[in-house]
Amino acid sequence: MKILLSAITIFLLSFPPLSWALDLRLPGRVFQGDLVVGRVEPEATVKYLGKKLPVSSEGYFIIGVPRLQKTDLLITALHGKKKVSRTVMVMAYEWKIQRIDGLPQRHVNPPPKAVKRIKNDNRKVRKIRQAKVHPVPLFLRSGFIAPVKGTVTGVYGSQRILNGQPRSPHSGLDIAAPRGTAVVSPADGIVRLAVNDMYLMGNTMMVDHGLGLVSIFIHLDSIEAREGDRVVQGEIVARVGKTGRATGPHLHWGISVGSTSIDPARLINNKKLLPRP
Repeated sequence: MKILLSAITIFLLSFPPLSWALDLRLPGRVFQGDLVVGRVEPEATVKYLGKKLPVSSEGYFIIGVPRLQKTDLLITALHGKKKVSRTVMVMAYEWKIQRIDGLPQRHVNPPPKAVKRIKNDNRKVRKIRQAKVHPVPLFLRSGFIAPVKGTVTGVYGSQRILNGQPRSPHSGLDIAAPRGTAVVSPADGIVRLAVNDMYLMGNTMMVDHGLGLVSIFIHLDSIEAREGDRVVQGEIVARVGKTGRATGPHLHWGISVGSTSIDPARLINNKKLLPRP
């Protein structure tokens, strides 16, 4: 009888209760420009703004919070007949104003021929950001480090005034360093774009970190990795330059989730990216 009871106990413990709840893990609050990393059962479907989000084999998914996000995030997970929704509070962020003078006028108000080039350059970048998502969150294995050692001269989200003319907010982090300084991959990833001589961006490189999270590096002097290369955190992939619209040698590092740019600085050595167990 004891043997029979033990066997039944093991059998019951090997299956979850019939009333198990769908587990959806998310931070309670975030700021404009943040990266949100959530986790759910891998078999579940996750929806945000009516769209399905890519979910890794371990159940991770990500959302980029836009700079001007004014409402909280509502995320829903579904698995079979189970459904759960969570709200993530979005906090306002105080953005800076940055004035940059001394730029060539052709880079502030490009001539018609240059506008055509710029649109073509932007199309290449947009194609990478809208491409099929790599299903493995490579960045969670490595975390993030700064891609170059230098002085921060421009921050994400700041309103930019170029030669006295208001322009779009800055979409990344500018780090000044001598020309030729090594640029390393800030996290594990796959090189998706390596192209020279874009009109405003100069020599440009993009690295896919998985789940739609992509780094872009612009104004490079040279690119030392090829499209399709797998790179690891700390590996030299390029050199600092001043190509494109730049007043001096520096690296512009941008991070995006799909078409949403987020703040790269908040990812560096951030041990709070993972949702709590």
